[in-house]
Amino acid sequence: MTTTRTPAANRFQPIDPQPDDAPPMPNHTDKTLARIRTELLTTFSAADWESYNHLVGWLRDTDVASQALKAGDTAPDFLLPDADGRLHSSEQLRRNGPLVLSFFRGGWCPFCTAELCALQAAKDMFESVGATLAVVTPETRDFPRQLKRSLGLNLKVLSDVDYGVAMSYGVLFRVPDETKAHYSGLGFDFGARHGSPVWMLPIPATYVIDAEGRIRSAFVEPDFTIREEPAQILASLRQAASISWLEGSAIQRQDHESRTRQGSEQTTTFSLVI
Repeated sequence: MTTTRTPAANRFQPIDPQPDDAPPMPNHTDKTLARIRTELLTTFSAADWESYNHLVGWLRDTDVASQALKAGDTAPDFLLPDADGRLHSSEQLRRNGPLVLSFFRGGWCPFCTAELCALQAAKDMFESVGATLAVVTPETRDFPRQLKRSLGLNLKVLSDVDYGVAMSYGVLFRVPDETKAHYSGLGFDFGARHGSPVWMLPIPATYVIDAEGRIRSAFVEPDFTIREEPAQILASLRQAASISWLEGSAIQRQDHESRTRQGSEQTTTFSLVI
């Protein structure tokens, strides 16, 4: 039997950058990501569906995502190069406020490029609440720079050299042989893209990390076609800011009460001396 398949080059095309006159981000992002996901799924061939179901089923059966860091955990420190070779530390990225850290699979994945465009469109809104946005890819060499150019991105795209950061967050997995065969058939050479012969990928994940390095929210979804909406990320940032403010107020209140008690004790002591 002859199977007709949509050419890989047609199925796996980068998503065009969002226009400057796009509608307000929350609704626009929700609608756009959902629409793109639906459209991409309708272009899947039988082989794509088989590979997709196998990979997602394997990830769920092996429960890889349970190893991922969660809200309340301490975020691991890192030092990674960006697309232009400049080094960025986690401490530097969250120096002035919370950090939105998003792991994606690579520029070859249309669900990743759709997410990156949505994050790009939401970047100003994240920054308006004092947050910094950085995305992490296992791709190295010229691939991150090519990705930024092709999508018109103005994001910090960090190369996770040797997968160390994805591993420290618990979102890394070795690509099953069946998935490797499918992606190889589509022309993707992860060895060349990652600078490593070991085929490994991150589960797409988004973390909101506060300025002290604590994870405030974690979105880790084994189904790689489902990504956290920028509107939800923004809500997490605002919630984290609210909690930080409440914690700050509690600390200030405790300090005030402590100073009041000390003042009272000093007054009492002074009275006794007199």
